[in-house]
Amino acid sequence: MRRSSVPRPLPRVLALLLPLTLVVGTAGCTVGDPLAKPDLGKAEVTTTAAPGEKDPYAEFGAVQRVLDERARALLGGDRKRFLATVDRDNSKLRRRQAAMFDNLQVLPLTNVYYGVERTALLADPVRGGGHALRPVVVEHVQLRGVHQRPVSNDVTMTFVQRRGGWVLGNEREDPLFAAQFRPWYGTRIETAGDAALLVMTDEDAEVGADELLGQTRSALASVTGVLDQEPAAPLLVDATSNGAATEVSNASGEDAAAVSFTTFGSSRLGGDYTGVAGAVVKANPDYVSQLVEDDETLRHELTHYVLSGYGNSNPQWVTEGIAEYVGYRPGTLADSYIEDAGLERRIDEREVRLIPPGRWGDDPELDYLSAEAFAEFLISGYGLDDYLEMMDLFRRMGRSRSVVYGEGIVDDVLRRVYDLEADQVARGGFELLRGL
Repeated sequence: MRRSSVPRPLPRVLALLLPLTLVVGTAGCTVGDPLAKPDLGKAEVTTTAAPGEKDPYAEFGAVQRVLDERARALLGGDRKRFLATVDRDNSKLRRRQAAMFDNLQVLPLTNVYYGVERTALLADPVRGGGHALRPVVVEHVQLRGVHQRPVSNDVTMTFVQRRGGWVLGNEREDPLFAAQFRPWYGTRIETAGDAALLVMTDEDAEVGADELLGQTRSALASVTGVLDQEPAAPLLVDATSNGAATEVSNASGEDAAAVSFTTFGSSRLGGDYTGVAGAVVKANPDYVSQLVEDDETLRHELTHYVLSGYGNSNPQWVTEGIAEYVGYRPGTLADSYIEDAGLERRIDEREVRLIPPGRWGDDPELDYLSAEAFAEFLISGYGLDDYLEMMDLFRRMGRSRSVVYGEGIVDDVLRRVYDLEADQVARGGFELLRGL
């Protein structure tokens, strides 16, 4: 384990950037106007039945109208109207749906609508039985400020036909159709912040939204002060136990205190990617107290957020290196020492080279430490401006050549910016590591 001679309350917690790309598209920092709110009064259903025959798509149209009614109730703050779309015979489902309604009411909700594809999947059981239908449903939710466009999620909803018409009979989280970001569904939440920075926690969390908001603002000020850059877009910090990121871990399955990712929007039926919806830092609800006491991991993830405009063309050792460098300040590798003999041995045994994309995550602890060493070598020797120039060149060359993670362009970029070869940067970084 690495320790620092700079006093710190807790050991470091390494966190991995995990981009969620469940909606087809590539991550990037694009800014656009929100999608226009659709006409919720019209269902997107056509019929193909011959005269005198039953319309085979009529049930899908009926479900679309139920979902349109839910959307109107959410936007109008009408709880009774919303719950009227839920099966009265399922009290557990109604409690969960009521919590979702209440959560969206405490959030700055500006747009919500649903798309229903005329495809039936295997219906989930509904209490009391009955004629059931489970279509493909895409939920679109937009929050003021933190979303450029609605976040699109596949949702697993089964509808049942009752005497009064169709109602929601079951909703569950399906790992095969996991939502990319849906923290309003689940336990009750509390919020704090504004259009530039919104924080969400569980309602009964030990660390509440106001406290986490204060820590996040402090950490963000530290990050922007080091980088001399301001965020290009608002941020949502989700510390709830809801949603697909309930278990926050890195690529090796190790617990992490926080991860950062980008959310996306899609067309109404989910077939086409429409662009970036927003930036998210997902805090592990089990480690929020640690994030408040020692914000190193939070500053790491906020560095990714501030520098998100450089895209995914940079190698991981570049993006994770600068995040570790900023997150650990005012400490440096020169201020640190290693207590773990096993880590010292792994450093000595490791091949002296920059970490190639396919090997990132093989040894997360050493990968992050090595990336920080490469970043510190370049920044201490050549300055932060040159490092950011390198990131921008990776972005531009990667975009023009359709390259991700710097594949095949590392040597070219390093020569242009630093007049260095890759092995020179690797040796410089490993000299810092072996001096720990």
